[in-house]
Amino acid sequence: MQHQRFGKKSEINPGEPIADPNILLQTVSGYTRKKGIKSRGRLIDTSQLPRHQFYHDLPEDHKKCRVCHHLLEKVGQETSEQVEVLPLKLYVAEHIRYKYACRCCQTLIMAPKPKAPIPKALAGGSLITEIIINKYQSHLPLYRQSKILASYNALIPDNTLGLWVSQAGSGLMPVYEAYWQAVLNASYIQADETPVKILKPEKKGYLWTYFAPHVGKGLVVFELSLTRSGTIPEQRLANFEGLLQTDGYAGYYNLRKQEGIIGFGCMTHARRKFDEVLKITKNQNGIANEVIQRLKPVYALEARMREQGISFHTRKRLRQKQSWPLLKALHSWLKQNAAKVPANSKLAGAIHYMLTQWFYLIRFLRHGSVEIDTNWVENQERPVALGRRNWLFFGHEGRGIIHALWYIL
Repeated sequence: MQHQRFGKKSEINPGEPIADPNILLQTVSGYTRKKGIKSRGRLIDTSQLPRHQFYHDLPEDHKKCRVCHHLLEKVGQETSEQVEVLPLKLYVAEHIRYKYACRCCQTLIMAPKPKAPIPKALAGGSLITEIIINKYQSHLPLYRQSKILASYNALIPDNTLGLWVSQAGSGLMPVYEAYWQAVLNASYIQADETPVKILKPEKKGYLWTYFAPHVGKGLVVFELSLTRSGTIPEQRLANFEGLLQTDGYAGYYNLRKQEGIIGFGCMTHARRKFDEVLKITKNQNGIANEVIQRLKPVYALEARMREQGISFHTRKRLRQKQSWPLLKALHSWLKQNAAKVPANSKLAGAIHYMLTQWFYLIRFLRHGSVEIDTNWVENQERPVALGRRNWLFFGHEGRGIIHALWYIL
């Protein structure tokens, strides 16, 4: 418990050397230096920033030589750089529309007004965009944004900001539905869920995540619910047919058995349980460490194939040739050693999870397009995890769909 609260979150084994691909050691005549890390020069790339030039010249009375009093001649210049920022600047855009009238028939015509992003709202498009980006990308709660705006003499309550966010999202619901259609039409989906607090009603909710890795560069959609019941993904994926990868949560059990769906497990979830045991016991000669060591070459193969961009067909062939013998041996070894472990121990729970999930854990060997784990979909949830440390809760369930929309755009 103390490790989960205060310890490192990395799953690297205690005492295991860390290989950093960005640092290469180079030894010359007994001297070792780190290659690949700059020791001098600017480490900030300013090439993509706009530039404003400020010229600094000598006053006229200083352009004479102090020795012979002849006029000085310009022989060159020296340039230095500083990165500056233009602070936020609010302004009121007044749209003045000219009116024209016909004196004969009393016809009145007025110049058209640009369409507002939110009808009859005071907020312009740039302000709404700034608020949404601050909340969903920079994780800045609306009440803090309200205070920041107040420092620029714009007194806008946070509930007004929330209304603008909601109204802007309502206009983009066709985009949200299009995302759903694209994900559900994919042949391979990873699914997961993460808890969020809901204020009205005050209870724990869940943001369900569905990720299609092979649609474009990857497409994700979220769905908010007040329950973790498996009926939520069952209803959403009722018409889905294809490959579905999840962790071992029981809420996905019925989906794995659903006609038209081929279910897969997550090896990282199984490995993580042994890693937790190892962090507690620190026993480098125990069963937990042995499992992790046996899985290393399997993960190393996955990393090499991903780095080299190997085709799905070749991935399947290499997995069956190299990973299957290793995993088969691990399975036999685990069954032999399971009886040696105290029944109610954390290690027994890790072994039980891996053995009961084994059929789904190794199913990726037969499908080159499927990953070894659900790390991809978990990565999609990181912005939510970062954000909830700041905004703490969703206001109410009714706006959950709006939050889900903004987190995918």
